Amino acid sequence: MTTSPRYVGIDLGTTNSAAAVFDGDTVTLVRNAQGGTLTPSIVRIDGRGNLLVGSRARRYLESDPDNTRLEFKRLMGTSQEVEFPASGQRRTPEALSAEILKSLRADIQEQFGFVPDYAVISVPALFELPQSAATSEAARLAGFRRVELLQEPIASALAAGWSADEAIGSWLVYDLGGGTFDVSLLETRDGLLRVVGHDGDNFLGGKDFDWAIVEWALGELKAREGIELSRANPAHAGAIRKLKLAAEEAKIELSRASSTVLAVPALVQKDDGPFDLDLELTRATLERLCQPAIERTLTVCRRLLETHGLAPGQLSHVVMVGGPSVMPAVRKLVGEGLACALADRLDPMTLVAQGAAIYAATAGLEARTQEIAVSEGQKVWLQYPAMSSDLTPHVVGRLVETGRSAPSQIRMVRADGLWESPWAPVDDEGAFVITTSLIARRPNVFKIEGRRDDGAHVHLAPSTLTIVQGLTISDPPLSRTIGVALANDQVRVYFERGAPLPTRRTFTLMTVEGVAKGSRESLLKIPIVQGEHDEAHLCRLVGTLEIAGEAVKESLPSGSEIEMTLELDRGGRLSARALIPAIDQVFEDVAQLLVPEADPEVLAASIDAARERIASLRADAFRRSARPQLDRLSSLDASLGDLEADIAAARGGDADAAQKARRALLELDAHLEE
Repeated sequence: MTTSPRYVGIDLGTTNSAAAVFDGDTVTLVRNAQGGTLTPSIVRIDGRGNLLVGSRARRYLESDPDNTRLEFKRLMGTSQEVEFPASGQRRTPEALSAEILKSLRADIQEQFGFVPDYAVISVPALFELPQSAATSEAARLAGFRRVELLQEPIASALAAGWSADEAIGSWLVYDLGGGTFDVSLLETRDGLLRVVGHDGDNFLGGKDFDWAIVEWALGELKAREGIELSRANPAHAGAIRKLKLAAEEAKIELSRASSTVLAVPALVQKDDGPFDLDLELTRATLERLCQPAIERTLTVCRRLLETHGLAPGQLSHVVMVGGPSVMPAVRKLVGEGLACALADRLDPMTLVAQGAAIYAATAGLEARTQEIAVSEGQKVWLQYPAMSSDLTPHVVGRLVETGRSAPSQIRMVRADGLWESPWAPVDDEGAFVITTSLIARRPNVFKIEGRRDDGAHVHLAPSTLTIVQGLTISDPPLSRTIGVALANDQVRVYFERGAPLPTRRTFTLMTVEGVAKGSRESLLKIPIVQGEHDEAHLCRLVGTLEIAGEAVKESLPSGSEIEMTLELDRGGRLSARALIPAIDQVFEDVAQLLVPEADPEVLAASIDAARERIASLRADAFRRSARPQLDRLSSLDASLGDLEADIAAARGGDADAAQKARRALLELDAHLEE
C-alpha cells in the first residue's frame, strides 16, 4: 500500500496566518479549532502566565489590550521585545510567531493525523536578512526540524498558476497584507513560471488603513466632544488600541456595506462617566482616507513595470492577494491604474498558504519524518524532481553497494499499471538512468524493481517514489542588493539585486590589526548592508560579519588573509563561514543579523536636519529658477509631516512606527543626495 505524500505550506501573516497541505493532487486548507481557515496572529499571556493564541486571544483585545499582542511580524529581526505586564513576561517577536506556528502544527495534527516536521513558510519578498533569519528561528522554536522560506508573491503565483488552465504571458501578483506590500512581475510559458522581478514596501499594508481611520476618528473626537487623545501619549495607549480594533472591523464591514458605525463602548472616562464612541463611517470617507496609501502601492507597481520595460495595459492580468485587497476601493484603483483585468475565483486570504504547500512538493520537502524501513533489500540513492512541468523527466539512481547480489537492471512501473519503463542497465559504478512517463496534473507513483542477470528479483529500498506533474518555478531573484560597508562609506557589493537564488560567493579580506591568541578584541567586524545605493549610510544596516579574537587558536599578524564564504538559499537566508588559511581554522555562522533599534529622539533630530537641508536646497533652487527641483523639494518637505506622526507614535511606545520612520528617513536622505 502506498501512502500519499504530504507537503505543508504556511502563511505566517501580520494579521492572520494560514496553513495548507498538498498531497500532490489537491491542496487542502487546514482548519483550526473554531472551524476557520484563518488563525489571527495574536497572542495573550495573562497574569498567571497562561497563554492563548488566535481567536481565543483575540477576544481579549478590548478587555485586556496590554496583555494581548498582535502585529509583531513587523518587528521580526529586531531586538525589540514585547511586554506582557500582568505576568511580567517579555517575549521576542520570533517567540510570539513560534506560538502561532505551534497552533498551526497542532491544527494539522488534528486534521491529518501527523505532526509536520518539515514545511515551507512564506515571507514578504522584501524581508531583510535579519527578518528571514528570525522566521527560521520562530520555526525552530515551534518544533520544526527544517523549513524552507518562500517569498509570498511567488507562493501566490504558484498557487494561481497551478489553478489556472491557461496562464501565459506577463502578469502581476499584487500582495497587500496586513503589514507589508509586495508586488511581483511574473511570466508563464511552457509550464515554467519565471519570476521577473520584485518591488514593495515592508511598512505598508492594511494596518496603515486602520491607522488612517484612527487618525480621522481622533480628529472627530476632538472637534465634536473636545476629547483629545494622542498616539504619542503612553497613557492613551489602551484607548488607542481599542479604537484601532474598531477601525479594522469597520474597514472589513465597509467591503460589503456603504456605511457602518465605529463603536467603542467606554473608550475613555469623562467627569460624568464613561464615554461611548459612536461615529458613522461611510465607504466614501474610507476610500478618501485610504487613497494615498493605495496610490503608493500603484507607484511601486509602475516602478516595477518601468524597470522591466513594460507599461500599464501590457499585462494579461493581476492576481490580488491579502485581506485588504478585497476592499472595493483597492480593486477599483488597481484595475484602473494598471489598465488590466483582475483575476477572479482565487481566495486572496489563503492563496499564499496554498502556494507554499505546492512549492514544498517542488522542493521534495515531505512534511513527515521518513522512517527507515527495516529491509534486507538493496539500498539505492535516487535523484529526481518532486514536481516537473515535463511529462518525461529522468530519474537518476545509484546502488549504495555493488556486488554479485546487486541487480544488473532496474525498471519503474507506474502505479496505475498503464506504463512501465524498459529495463535499464546498471553500469560498473552502480549507476542507472530511467526516463519516466507522467500523467498530467496529478501525482504519479512508481514502483522501482530490480533483477539480476539470472532473472532473480532484487528488492530495492526505497521501492517507490512519487513525481507530481505540474507547473514548475525558475530560480527566484534576490530582492535587494547585499554588500558590506567599507571604511570610506562605500558599499562593496557581493550579491546584486535580481541575482538568481540560491547563490554563493567567496572573497578574501585582510585583517587591519594583529590579534593575539585569546584576545577579547574582534578579529573581524564588518557591517552588512542591504540597498541599492553606493553610499553605505544610505543602505539598511542589517548585521555584521564578526569573528571574536578569543576564538582564534593562534596569534595573527595584521594583514592576515580571511577567506569569507557567503551563501543565500532560495528563500533568501544568509549563511556565512570564514577560513583563516594561515592557521587552518574555520569559523561557522559568522553573520550576526539584527536590525538596530530606532531611537525616536535620534529620528526627531534627523528630521530637523532634513528640514534644514531641504530649506537650503530650496533656496539654491530658487536662485537658479530650477522649477522641477523646487517641486520635488516641496513634495519631500510635505512628507516630513507623516514622518513626524510616526515618531510621535514611536514616543508613545509603537516600535513598529519607529522602524517605519527610520526606513523613510533613509529614503528621504537618498532623495536629497540625488
